[in-house]
Amino acid sequence: MGKIDPRVIKTRKKLRQAFLDLLKTRSLSEMNIKDLTNQAGVTRGTFYLHYRDKDTFIETIMEEIIEDFYESVVEYVPYQGDEEKQIPRIVLDRVFAYIGNSPEFFVTLLNENDAEDYRVLFSERLYDYVLAHVNYGNSIPVRKMPKELVNNFVVYSLLGISNAWVSEGQIYANHYIAAMVSKMYRSELFIEVGLSDFFVSETI
Repeated sequence: MGKIDPRVIKTRKKLRQAFLDLLKTRSLSEMNIKDLTNQAGVTRGTFYLHYRDKDTFIETIMEEIIEDFYESVVEYVPYQGDEEKQIPRIVLDRVFAYIGNSPEFFVTLLNENDAEDYRVLFSERLYDYVLAHVNYGNSIPVRKMPKELVNNFVVYSLLGISNAWVSEGQIYANHYIAAMVSKMYRSELFIEVGLSDFFVSETI
């Protein structure tokens, strides 16, 4: 595969940043191409060279940011010292650093009706990491617990805390809230299904 033209990368970055900037004052349904292009400083013609329409653009950007989020916050570590068995875990310090840099995106993801498909995507990706983490363990398989219960607890507790943190002006430092949330996740449920070390903090 050939290299992508740097001008293409630059234009897409501009449009992505414009999208994030507009989320401060607009919902997904209120977003329009005119505002996006004005905010990004590109022409409508340029926009259509990269994206078929507004819906395609929003879908692409939302999925890209979710992918970027997981690439940023997930790390792989050896399972019980076995380098050939790498299991994922989520570093909460990185989670809150990422959210703190793009708060409007996560408020939109959590609250907007039009973001439901992306909440599902976010949830499913997180659940995939949960399953990968417990894959080598000897604890009660997480699959034996209702997926909806585990998924909803993990996803909405994390996003709910994040939403409150952003809404209250991020009054706690990234490392502090990461450490507190890490402690919350060391419950009997998480120990039982082998997730007590899935959410970790670099502080504790």
